[in-house]
Amino acid sequence: MRVRAGDAPHCPTIFNLKQLGNDVEILYPLPRLLSTPKLDSWRMNESEKAHMSKLIQRAATAADLPAAIDLFMAAVARMYERLHIEQPLPPRPAVETMWAHILNTGIFYVAETDEQIVALCHAVVRDRLWFLSGFWTRAELMGGGVGGPLLRQVWQAGARAGADTFFVWSSPDQTALASYLKLGMLPGYQLFTFAGQATQLPDVARAYTVEPATLALVCDLNAGVRATRREVDHRFWFAQTQMSARQVRHRDRPIGYFYVNGDAVGPACWAAPEHADALLTLACRAAMETAGTIKLRVPGINHDAIRFAFAHGLRFNGGYAHLFTSAPFGRLAQYLPSGPSLF
Repeated sequence: MRVRAGDAPHCPTIFNLKQLGNDVEILYPLPRLLSTPKLDSWRMNESEKAHMSKLIQRAATAADLPAAIDLFMAAVARMYERLHIEQPLPPRPAVETMWAHILNTGIFYVAETDEQIVALCHAVVRDRLWFLSGFWTRAELMGGGVGGPLLRQVWQAGARAGADTFFVWSSPDQTALASYLKLGMLPGYQLFTFAGQATQLPDVARAYTVEPATLALVCDLNAGVRATRREVDHRFWFAQTQMSARQVRHRDRPIGYFYVNGDAVGPACWAAPEHADALLTLACRAAMETAGTIKLRVPGINHDAIRFAFAHGLRFNGGYAHLFTSAPFGRLAQYLPSGPSLF
């Protein structure tokens, strides 16, 4: 389907990609879908109009994943080089598994020209929370009006799905940061990484016990701390053979859970601040037993985890990432995210 600017410049119709089909060539600015200042202020500049006149925006399919991941890996490598970030690229097999899950359970759009994918954007909606799990554009097109309209499509699809809080684990890329700020996702705090071998882990009181996690308990705890049960994500993690999920009880009452994936701890949460040290100790011991080292990703608001990491000899690996959000949610002072794909 092709829609031209002259056909309906002020058309109030809400375009639903599922109703129209996957291939929609949009040749005029998207209509307003929500009456909020953020969306009302979206107006295309001349550069955006030029690119939109020849771009196709559409829902992604499984066949698009190899090319989309190629674009992602190349974009991340260029960003690391440009910003002098010294860390390895994400392993491609892990990206393939994760993005297949996002495609199946989230919102995933691509922009293409001449049958080549030039930008991608995907997000997951869990209850009322929309999380931007990927937003990448070919380097030569960044800032040229290609990625922005795609991001708006994914935002609007999330709003139609019932989301009212929008957040992102942002890279330090300035173009991306500007896009998020314009949408109304504002700075929350940095996301820190700590790694290494823990020293002098404390003894945990005998009142704490660890056991294999159950889906119902993990989802209940998640609802209280992360503001969503996100059962579909926990089912996904339970199915990953390289991950182990454990729940922690205090005097037989469930107080938290943690996942270990190699040396990485997360997601993890605890129901109350007084349980932080015990759960972190148990999680770090499990990671040490599995991999000999530990990696923690810590929201800046989680002061207990930051103090724990420094107290036990973990190395601060930097705070390149930031959490931007349209509104506060959950109790992230009691949470460790899984990473930038699902948080």
